[in-house]
Amino acid sequence: MDGKSDALKTLTEQTKLLVTLASGFLVAPAAAVSWFKSSERVPPVHFSLRLFFSAEILLILSVVMGYVVLGSIAGSQFAGDFNPYRPATRLFSVFQLLLYLGGLCCFVLLIRP
Repeated sequence: MDGKSDALKTLTEQTKLLVTLASGFLVAPAAAVSWFKSSERVPPVHFSLRLFFSAEILLILSVVMGYVVLGSIAGSQFAGDFNPYRPATRLFSVFQLLLYLGGLCCFVLLIRP
């Protein structure tokens, strides 16, 4: 029981860390308003604009999935089952990680020369 409890704590910390990291990128729209405002710099249908919004959507979904993972963990604790390997918890956790990595890749592609 102690090993599962420690694994659950580790998963909880990992999920909170990913939510924090993804949330840090969510301030980018406010910073990018001046960049997108000028029509000389970026045409309205430019690829970088689509990439930017794709990154934002993926990161927002990553934050939402993080809350779903934390809810799943809380539900298992409430039931007295400290099992981080429940299928729902694992599925949402992997999905959250993939969404975060997808958003991060979109940002990397956006800032590359």
